[in-house]
Amino acid sequence: MESKEAHIFMNEMDELLQRLYRNSDEDLLREFKAAEAEVEAEGGPRPDPEGFERLWKKMVSEFHKDRPR
Repeated sequence: MESKEAHIFMNEMDELLQRLYRNSDEDLLREFKAAEAEVEAEGGPRPDPEGFERLWKKMVSEFHKDRPR
């Protein structure tokens, strides 16, 4: 079962990606599956926790900067 924070996180992430790339949910899913297949073809994902944190902070910053108040 999802926590409230996880649900909020996913909604904000979805909204951010749609605003940044002007994509529908279907577009995002199609792009995700293509990227996932590419990563698997290259031998699978490689752990990079610092890279994730850096990317996440950047995306959150962009989301809040562009969001109407």
